[in-house]
Amino acid sequence: MGKLLLKTPCTTWTFDNLMACVFGIKISDVKVYFDILKNGPSKINEIAERINRNRSTVQRSVQNLMNAGLVKRKQVNIKEGGYYFIYEAIPFKDAKKIIKKTIKEWCNNMEKWIDELKFEDVIEEYFKEQ
Repeated sequence: MGKLLLKTPCTTWTFDNLMACVFGIKISDVKVYFDILKNGPSKINEIAERINRNRSTVQRSVQNLMNAGLVKRKQVNIKEGGYYFIYEAIPFKDAKKIIKKTIKEWCNNMEKWIDELKFEDVIEEYFKEQ
């Protein structure tokens, strides 16, 4: 089994699946994150060209990444007037910290939920659905 693959009782995870799950983004957004991380601060057009996607698709991905806290936008002012934006990915070590924290919180919440379950409630719910 590869380093980026994890088999659990329910499914097999790839790292991009894990990131998409934890951050609530699409796998295509994860690709944009890693492109920016690899190539450094970039304009939308540069990213689109590198990953062979249209500008509007990359713009949506970058917006999703900013909402998830994985990418930050910086305005660059042009001497002659006007401006443009560049997008910078947070360091991978920071993304990993967020993933680990989220997984720990999820595990704690699942344990609490399981502890609070009562047999009678589970049985009632189970037979109600059938």
